Amino acid sequence: MQTANINDYKLMAKLGNLKTVVNLLKSVNFKETATCFATENGIKVTVEDAKCMQANAYISKPLFVEYYLKEDLIFKINLNILVECLCMFSGNLNILGSYVAVELFYKGIGNPLSVVIEENGVITDCSLKTQNPEGLLDFYLEEQNVYSRVVLKTELLKDILTELDPTSEIIELLLSPEEPFFRISTNGLAGICHIELPHDGDMIENFKCQAAATTKYKLAHIKPAMKALSCAYKTSLRTDTCGLLCFQYMIKTEEGNVCYVEYYISPVIDMD
Repeated sequence: MQTANINDYKLMAKLGNLKTVVNLLKSVNFKETATCFATENGIKVTVEDAKCMQANAYISKPLFVEYYLKEDLIFKINLNILVECLCMFSGNLNILGSYVAVELFYKGIGNPLSVVIEENGVITDCSLKTQNPEGLLDFYLEEQNVYSRVVLKTELLKDILTELDPTSEIIELLLSPEEPFFRISTNGLAGICHIELPHDGDMIENFKCQAAATTKYKLAHIKPAMKALSCAYKTSLRTDTCGLLCFQYMIKTEEGNVCYVEYYISPVIDMD
């Protein structure tokens, strides 16, 4: 790690897998700003939209070569700028002989987050202004309230979601312990469209549903959750008794570790 007085900083970290970290951050980069939670387990990056959807990217401790944290920290950053900085160098990772190292330095509230990038001896220092975080909703599925759980290979979900009618404002999700088991419906210019997914087979690893339920969501909230499909190999889909939907994407690193991206989406409530 760069020569720095460890007593001056509350967070000092060196990333060991820049490609995976860039993928994680891009997966939740649907809004300009993000709230970062630094704990002994790593850094969680949270993005929220209109208090009705929330995305979390978990940069776990194994992704860091070095990780020093004096105390738990919470701060807000411009995620667009951070992703842009890292993407400038992540494209060179596949070039033979190219070496990219990224270090993070943070002194605490009121101070910027310093991102030092070294590529083959050339050092770039980026300073990102931080802000005090605003209140975030606590999106969480209590295990006793989860009524359906589906674990499937990402290719299947990607094929389905990319075929949805983009003119439909609402997507309807039906999960049932009996036929049709798993159905996604839209209603747009092309008319009403139903897509039924298998509840077993090679692409479905697990299917559990306690009771039949149909829930509606805004397609505009589902689309950002598709950002992680390109880098995830497996997806867990869960819903609870209130209709809260959670996509959990599993992303495997080159070293064999598994990282996670989560999307929580609130249902559309019919007022009829």
